[in-house]
Amino acid sequence: MPQDIEFTVPIESRVSPELDRARQRHLAWARSCGLVRSDEALRRYAFSRVADSAAHGFPDAVGEDLDLCFDLLGWFFLFDDQFDARDGRTDDAIAVCQDLVDLLRWPKSAATNAPPVVAAFADCWRRMSRGGSEQWRRRTVHDWVDYLAGWPTKLADRAHGVLPDPAAHLRARRRTIGVRPLLALAERVGHYEVPLLAWHSTHLEGMRIAACDAIIAMNEIHSLEKDRAGGYPNLVLSLVRHCGLPPAEALERVRETAHRSVGSFLELRAGLPQLEQALGAGPMPELARYADAHAAWIRGYHDWGQAAPRYTATGDHPGDLGLENLVARRPN
Repeated sequence: MPQDIEFTVPIESRVSPELDRARQRHLAWARSCGLVRSDEALRRYAFSRVADSAAHGFPDAVGEDLDLCFDLLGWFFLFDDQFDARDGRTDDAIAVCQDLVDLLRWPKSAATNAPPVVAAFADCWRRMSRGGSEQWRRRTVHDWVDYLAGWPTKLADRAHGVLPDPAAHLRARRRTIGVRPLLALAERVGHYEVPLLAWHSTHLEGMRIAACDAIIAMNEIHSLEKDRAGGYPNLVLSLVRHCGLPPAEALERVRETAHRSVGSFLELRAGLPQLEQALGAGPMPELARYADAHAAWIRGYHDWGQAAPRYTATGDHPGDLGLENLVARRPN
C-alpha cells in the first residue's frame, strides 16, 4: 500500500503543542463558514483530519497564528476536492477561481452572496495579510493567483481526456500543490519577512522548487490508490502510461524523485551563508527561518501523509471531502 512506502527525510520531526485545541476550534469555524453544512459532512471532514497538516507544517505556531494555519489548510483540501467532483459543477468551479482572483486583486470586491469557499478564503486572506508589508502582499498575491490559475487547466485537461506526460504533470502540480502560498504564510505566522532581493534569488527559488517537488512526489504516492480509483491524474500512473514502466518501477521512480528533491533542498540550505555574502547586506537571520519553514513542510507533510485518514479511507469514510457543492453561489 503506498502509505507503507518509506521515505528518507533527514529532518527533525516536530508538531505544534496546540494541535488538539486548534483542531476543535477549526471544526467550529468550518461549520460556521458553511464549508461543512450537514452533520454527515462534519463527520466525514472531522474523520479526514486534513487540517491537522497545519500543526505538522507550522510546528512553532500557536494561538491565533495556528488557528489561521488550520483554517487555511482546511480550506485548501475542501477547495481541492471541488475539482474532483463529477456532478457537472465545472462552470461553477471556474467562476469561483475568478472570484478568488478578483478578491485578491480588489479585496473590496467580495460579493455578499459569495459561495462558502470564497467567503471562507476572504476571512483567511484578511487575517493572513494583516500586518504584512506591501512588498510581501504583492508577491503573495502573485503566488495565490498562480495557484488558482492552475485549476482551470486541470479541468480543461480532464474535459479533453488528457493524461499529461510526467514532465507536464509535474509542472502543473507545482502550481496546484499550494506550497508557495504556504511558505508565505510561514513568514506571516513567524512574524518575519524575507528581504526582497534574497526572496527573488535563484538560490531561494531553487529551495522552493525542491520543497515543492519533494512534497509532490510523496503526495503522488500517498494518493495513488485514491487517484487510481477516481480516475485522476497521478505521476505514477503517468510514468506507466507514457514511459511504459511497470507499476512497481514507476512507484520507485517517484520515490527517488522525493529523495533527490530533499537532498537538493538540504544542499541549498547549507549554502545560505554564501547567498548572504553574495548579497553583501550582512547577516540575514530571516533566511535561516525561511529555510526552516521549508524543512518543516517537507517533514511535516511526510509525517502527516504517512497516516492521514484521507489516503487510508475507504467505504464509510471516503477520502474525497466534496459531499456538498461548496462552489455554487448562494441565492440572493
